Amino acid sequence: MRIVVIGPSRNPVCQPYAGGQERFTAMLAAGLHDRGHWVEMWARHGTDPSLADRVHVMPDTPALSQIASSDPNLPEPDFLSDQVAYLAVMRDLLSRNDFDIVLNQSLHQLPLALSTVLPIPTVTTLHTPPFPWMEVGAWLAGSSSHMVAVSAALREQWATLDRVQVIANGVDPGVFAFGGGGDALAWAGRLIPDKGADIAIRAARHAGVGLRLAGPIGVGDWFHEVIAPRLGDGVEYVGAVDDSGLAELYGSSLATLVTPRWEEPFCLVAAESQMCGTPVVGLRRGGLPEVVLGSGGVLVDPGPGAAGRLAAAVETVAATDRRLVAESARAHLTHDLTVDNYEKLLSAAKRSNGLEVPMMRASHGCMGGFDG
Repeated sequence: MRIVVIGPSRNPVCQPYAGGQERFTAMLAAGLHDRGHWVEMWARHGTDPSLADRVHVMPDTPALSQIASSDPNLPEPDFLSDQVAYLAVMRDLLSRNDFDIVLNQSLHQLPLALSTVLPIPTVTTLHTPPFPWMEVGAWLAGSSSHMVAVSAALREQWATLDRVQVIANGVDPGVFAFGGGGDALAWAGRLIPDKGADIAIRAARHAGVGLRLAGPIGVGDWFHEVIAPRLGDGVEYVGAVDDSGLAELYGSSLATLVTPRWEEPFCLVAAESQMCGTPVVGLRRGGLPEVVLGSGGVLVDPGPGAAGRLAAAVETVAATDRRLVAESARAHLTHDLTVDNYEKLLSAAKRSNGLEVPMMRASHGCMGGFDG
């Protein structure tokens, strides 16, 4: 197939990844490319060119005139930048006829709304709970865009959509290889309030165990006011690291804390940690119960007292057989399973010619074959 991937507009798709959306887009594009499909990607400047046969760079916002830039109704810079990027992407797609299908990984309404005028089908991955503009875009798209949620929990949140497939995210066991463990805890993710690194620090201190934090600083003021003063005395910030650094972090840790304040749609961190044999200790939110299964770790209720419950769970997982954790992850969380299922869905959508695609059957947390 000839596939065009519409990537995120805020950050380049390269290591160290800004977040799970960029990480997943890289994995899926590279996985399809490695299977012999022709893949072109629209993404920000700095995107890894090896991920696709061709990477198109999204344009920056042009310089505005003095009158336009002083307009009191001028949108926020990020909003305007997103509009410029996706208008350019869709203009390009409308002028071409050499693709079989669009694989939309954006969080923007334009690729959804304008999918109705493209001559080829669009498959859109829903990475987040619905927000107003994107929900409107999905409504305008109707049946022209086939929707995929990264977890059943996320599908339930998109209550306005009738037909949403579920295909779980996956990670590469060749990158996130088995590790022998260690005495300290790990935490990875963007350092923003919603990810709850401060909750992890409280839990680690409650448990009397060291903690290493890894990830890009997403909200500088919050990091310097909330996280930085709590560093030291066994709590260390190791910075934003690439996949090999993350694998080393997980593989040399006792457990990985996952402490979101929001309903986490999937949580690649939990999958990566288990692939390294490191159990997860986390909050029972969103899609996490679909990712952390059996011997993979312990989830506790969020809310008041969560730090104490997390600390108690750390003691519970300390005796976990790491080999069993890794074996379970390899059974249901590999990137090969994810690419398999996207390949099936893309092929079915290509054949559908605007008709509904049969829903896929659930299997081991990922979606398996098609019904019908």
